[in-house]
Amino acid sequence: MLDLSKPIEIAQSIYWVGHKVPDDPFQCHAYLIKDGGNSVLIDPGSMIVFPYVLEKITSLISLRDIKYVVFHHQDPDIVGCYSTLERIMPEREDRRIITHWRAYMLLKHFQWKTHFYFIDKSDWKLDTGSRLLTFVFTPYAHFPGAFCTYDEKTGVLFSSDIFGAISEKFMLYAEDDEEYFQGLELFHKHYMPSKPILLHTLKKIKEKNPIIIAPQHGSIITKELIPKVMSRLERLNCGLYLLADESDLMILNEVEVILNLFFENAILTAKLVDTLDILFRELKKYVTALKELTIVGYLSDGQKLVYTANEGGTKVETVNALLSLEASIETNLEAKGEKIGKLVISGDLTEKDRKFLGIISERLKSPLVSMLKKEILESEELNRLMKKATTDPLTGLYNRRVLFQQLKHYIKEHKKRKRPFCLAMLDIDFFKSINDQHGHLKGDKVLKELAQLLKANLRQTDCIVRYGGEEFAIVMPDTTLIHAYKKMDSIRKLIEETCFCNGELRLTVSIGVAEYEEGMKLSQLIEKADEHLYEAKALGRNRVVC
Repeated sequence: MLDLSKPIEIAQSIYWVGHKVPDDPFQCHAYLIKDGGNSVLIDPGSMIVFPYVLEKITSLISLRDIKYVVFHHQDPDIVGCYSTLERIMPEREDRRIITHWRAYMLLKHFQWKTHFYFIDKSDWKLDTGSRLLTFVFTPYAHFPGAFCTYDEKTGVLFSSDIFGAISEKFMLYAEDDEEYFQGLELFHKHYMPSKPILLHTLKKIKEKNPIIIAPQHGSIITKELIPKVMSRLERLNCGLYLLADESDLMILNEVEVILNLFFENAILTAKLVDTLDILFRELKKYVTALKELTIVGYLSDGQKLVYTANEGGTKVETVNALLSLEASIETNLEAKGEKIGKLVISGDLTEKDRKFLGIISERLKSPLVSMLKKEILESEELNRLMKKATTDPLTGLYNRRVLFQQLKHYIKEHKKRKRPFCLAMLDIDFFKSINDQHGHLKGDKVLKELAQLLKANLRQTDCIVRYGGEEFAIVMPDTTLIHAYKKMDSIRKLIEETCFCNGELRLTVSIGVAEYEEGMKLSQLIEKADEHLYEAKALGRNRVVC
């Protein structure tokens, strides 16, 4: 049984360093050629898998040892993490991104510091000093500058999108069963634009006679299974779809055009909002009465991820409550029997329009489910990471990062609209004695209960921050100094009257308050509130000073 939590050596000094994303039929793989200071990282992946990929890489080598990073194309599922990776890797002047010039035309927009090495201008090979990598040009499979990487030393071919598969069953190594081949064929039917392009690609790869094929998606293919995989793909009709039981050839022709455009752009853009935008504009050419396309995704916290495309453009937003949608056609999007969202089409549609759009909706269900699942995962992971990065783990309050962001925001608002705001610094009196007499666990409980009291008795618009230790900061927008003083004094009294830790402890707090004044720097505002806090303590504690 393979331990997927660790790197897996697929050939001598070549490791799978990817991550299995739960319930994702569109798995992405990253690979590492371990070679001392000349190590090669291949298609490191998106931010969804980055923490796991990083952990596997650093268990094998130092990040400084990565000299080459191969990007077979520019899609976010292989390059999405590199901006972060580049920031944490020790700098190396000789580090290179290996890619084709067509990918570079898009990758350059990331403005990475790492220099590029163009395979098409380097005789389609790279000599690392200890091994030779050669490159197989596979144009339009699936993107104009697509290529594969072949390691002459081990016979491993890193094939990018070719030999990918879509399957609910995760298989790191391909198995000789029908479920795997169906996933393989489904992937190539949807993503390879035509049979001639696929046949040309397979011919070029066959010339290398690889021992192992390591694709970006799907499963690693071992030597004994390669001939059978090649044979199945050579017989495949790419770019053709069993559309529907429909006798109107014009409708079928229009559907095929739309579906081809959808799949091409879904792969090229990789983002649902961009794909929906293209889909709406293309459908509008055939259905002039089309008013709006909407995709709704259901997040685990009850919120809705809403993608809306209409004449005014395309947008994505997260909402708590969904307004009723005008629906001419509504299609549920389900994964394993679970409803994860819906596609809603609205407009004053004729019967022919409905027939055409009905076929389109049904045929797009499967890819839309895959794309929406990715977007939901990405959104929830981003929310989790953002919450982790901005939240104090003990109290659940915001941390200093949010405090500085909020103060910068309100300083800008003050400059634009002269909106007043105040900052309060609150400190628990004699907190050290609580820890000394009752223990740190009791002290932690006090901090948590005080945080809950502050949240329950301040406005939602007030930003409450654990500043450090037993000190809290409170940003109060649209509040003058006198109102801030009154508000903080009422909080002080409430704390004094409250029993903490099931009635075991009573507290008092000292509070310093400062109002932002024209021309103040952020640091000066904090210093002023801090000075008032220490003045409150010097005057005997349990008071508010402004």
